[in-house]
Amino acid sequence: MIYVIGFLIGTLNGLFASGAGQFLVFYLIFILKKETHIARALSVSILSISSIFAVFGYSNFVQFNMMKVITVVIVAIISGIIGAKLMKKIPANILNLISGILIVGLTIYKMIQGG
Repeated sequence: MIYVIGFLIGTLNGLFASGAGQFLVFYLIFILKKETHIARALSVSILSISSIFAVFGYSNFVQFNMMKVITVVIVAIISGIIGAKLMKKIPANILNLISGILIVGLTIYKMIQGG
């Protein structure tokens, strides 16, 4: 089952470049009963690898400005470290609440915007 979920999450990440982490976190917390902080850290790790492979896939038909890519990667690494340190200080129930609010908010925004 974990291989099927991994395949689906990787495919979602490659297709949409967003949202896959939330599906993976949901699966890890509610199906596999992992602790919230561990599930979120594992999700970021898995999706980082998936995203690297997606870049190679997209590079076949998209031109990348390497200076922008390097800048975004550096900013992402720095902000990822900061986010991980902050996440450890937030209780699991609050993390799940914030995540749910963000997902609902994004869904409403996309519905109003028209997709």
